[in-house]
Amino acid sequence: MLTDSIQITGLPPSMIEAVENRAKEIGATAEDYVKYLIEEDLASTLSMRVLFAPVREQIRKSGVSETELNELLEEARDEVYREKNK
Repeated sequence: MLTDSIQITGLPPSMIEAVENRAKEIGATAEDYVKYLIEEDLASTLSMRVLFAPVREQIRKSGVSETELNELLEEARDEVYREKNK
């Protein structure tokens, strides 16, 4: 039986807050942001998931938190931007 809604339980408050914050950053509601994530995942090709699986596994094994990873990526992006705009 298909329904037009899905309820997700058991998410920690920090994850809910992160979803709400990310949605706000891109000018969307939390509901629209989650819909977008699901649509993107379902539309992605298996080859992309397979391609990035080793990277995801290395990140998971490294013990780097999502926050730390985001900070590292933002720093790298900012550095590239500064280098390009010298």
